[in-house]
Amino acid sequence: MNFLRGHRPPESAPPPGRRQGIDLGWLLNRLLTVAPPIVVALYLLMWGQWMIGGSGLLDRSGVPIGGDFSHYWIAARLAWAGEPASAYDALRLQAWFKDYFGVGTHLIWLYPPSFLLVLLPAAWLPYLAAWIVWILLTLMGYILIVRRLAPHPSIIWWTLAFPGTFQNFGYGQNGFLSVILLGGGLLLLESRPFLGGLLLGLFTFKPHLAVLVLLALLAGRHWRALGGLLTGAIALGLASLWVFGPVTWRVFLESLQSSMQIVGSGKVGVGGTLPLIKLTSVFAALRLAGVGAPAALAGQASVSLAVAAAVAWVWARRAAVAGRNALLVLGVLLFTPYEFIYDLTLLALPLAWLGWQGYRQGWDQTEPLALFLGWLTPLISLPLADAGKIQIAPLIFAWLFILAWRRARV
Repeated sequence: MNFLRGHRPPESAPPPGRRQGIDLGWLLNRLLTVAPPIVVALYLLMWGQWMIGGSGLLDRSGVPIGGDFSHYWIAARLAWAGEPASAYDALRLQAWFKDYFGVGTHLIWLYPPSFLLVLLPAAWLPYLAAWIVWILLTLMGYILIVRRLAPHPSIIWWTLAFPGTFQNFGYGQNGFLSVILLGGGLLLLESRPFLGGLLLGLFTFKPHLAVLVLLALLAGRHWRALGGLLTGAIALGLASLWVFGPVTWRVFLESLQSSMQIVGSGKVGVGGTLPLIKLTSVFAALRLAGVGAPAALAGQASVSLAVAAAVAWVWARRAAVAGRNALLVLGVLLFTPYEFIYDLTLLALPLAWLGWQGYRQGWDQTEPLALFLGWLTPLISLPLADAGKIQIAPLIFAWLFILAWRRARV
């Protein structure tokens, strides 16, 4: 199927009988069809070599296989052992981590007890089995959501080849789950608003990313979905309160102050540092460029306010669904100062919405390039930040945000 559908054909064709040479359109479409499986094969080869070069549960770099899922699992084990509040004790978490994996960690537990409740079943399985179940279940849900948004025959391969997919897989993070909850909630917003709101309510396990979703529903007067969001968030919170007790929630709320200090100071965990090159927010981009923390936070606040106003305006007008939803997800990525490279899995949502709409209705001149750079962002943002102290991700988010704005107004 033609990936370039929507482009205008040349106004005049070559005269009959004249040799036309290579059909560049056909060649490009063949490349776009063949490239994703090759990229996926390269991903698996690189990951396999990295794992084989390690020892036991550790990869070649001496980090547990599964990356950040290792501290998810340790936190779940602490909760299962009757010590859920100890997950927020950095020294206690590190001691359990070192006892099981044989190496230390600078990771700390920052998530609310509601997410700890979601992860609790992982404690029932051995580590590697729990990691495999976590990755496969969330990966399948992630692919199903993107497939619903852009039902092209090759979309599964393009989703697997998306660098954001590989980043989240390598880090063992929760980006796939974020796409399932945010994408699924927005997908159901018109047909089954309360159910869609329930999924969006569960997305509050990352409260700093869910703030803008609440604003969008309020601006758009999606009252049933808003009721579902509040029901889902409150029910999950009360369930975790019942299972873990009020002490765990108190310790979490006390830890929020430390969480806020992480962004400003760059220090995280026990003797660890927060690598700014792995953050993709406006705040991180300004800090990398040499701007002081107060000015960088002011710059982030200005962008956040502008993005919130734009999202509220578009959602209040009940704009075109694809553009409106893409605008919201891109707004989420621009709104928060605390956003890691593995959160860029969320980019799959606006890329799918905008890409499918362009495929069906035609492209503007700059849209294919913007979407391609958006697709590459999880791959190029970290090397550029490391080598040149330039975090390009917010600039690409902003470009896509403008394109989504234009699509939403049509």
